[in-house]
Amino acid sequence: MTVANDTTGPVDTTVRLEVPPGWTATPASQPVKFERADESRTVRFDVKPASTASNGEFHVRAVVTANGQSFNRGYEVIEYPHIRRYHIYDNADATLKVIDVRTPANLRVGYVMGVGDQVPPAIEQLGAKLEMISPDDLAWGNLSRFDAIVTGVRAYERRDDLRANNSRLLEYVFHGGTLIVQYNKFEFNDAQYGPYPAKVSSNRITNENASPQVKTPGSPLLTRPNEIGETAWQNWVQERGLYFLAEDKDSRYHDVLEFDDNFTFNKGPKTGALVETTYGKGHWVYVGLGLWRQLPSGTDGAYQLLANLISLGKK
Repeated sequence: MTVANDTTGPVDTTVRLEVPPGWTATPASQPVKFERADESRTVRFDVKPASTASNGEFHVRAVVTANGQSFNRGYEVIEYPHIRRYHIYDNADATLKVIDVRTPANLRVGYVMGVGDQVPPAIEQLGAKLEMISPDDLAWGNLSRFDAIVTGVRAYERRDDLRANNSRLLEYVFHGGTLIVQYNKFEFNDAQYGPYPAKVSSNRITNENASPQVKTPGSPLLTRPNEIGETAWQNWVQERGLYFLAEDKDSRYHDVLEFDDNFTFNKGPKTGALVETTYGKGHWVYVGLGLWRQLPSGTDGAYQLLANLISLGKK
């Protein structure tokens, strides 16, 4: 946590965390001494959950004591040329979640970063060993060491090296690898980047509560190692997904899910949100679902689905 001195001079403070019953924060408190105004200090605590903690949401709050007063809020400054400056105040509160999710042991995942997203930290939270894939790795590195490779959001738009060396990823899949391709925009259609003909469409599902219809019953994406049932689709934020694969894709692609949107200007069933195919000995999967948005929001089902995706090729 970061403490800022908004007083006019030196001040001695004590910093502590308020944790849920049975949880612990180490150390119990820390002294922070400021010498001048506008100075800030960052301190770290080791927070451990109670051994009996059940699935659910928990809160950890920060408190600073100085001169007999307690402070437990922070603020962000919102300022643009066309508006006045605003200070948005909020409690110094972190939300932690305990989620029931399973992954195989010793899972190794490579990640090709695109425009920037928070999926890599989520993969690490699942217990997998994560490695960012560099241009050299794509060009000549040993990709077979990965149980799965994930391309980041709109990676085919931003990564020249990915477009240039896509055939290496397809070779990786053909020899038994698993490639998870997160959503891309229409730049994906400039060449054939999948193993079979397919294009990205403008299809999306704007209703975050739209119910899925399973098109491929028994798909490992929905069953192994986590059972993706109705509860996995609860508490999604903003939308289900966007830029789905078009319906006229090669018949060797299989739609796992179909959604029906009730938004006035987007009515009707949509496929292409989660598409799988086999190529040689391996798996190629397209994910139009907005996992990149759900994971930072702590959506339980997004973690369970991500775990199934990266576990697909692990025996």
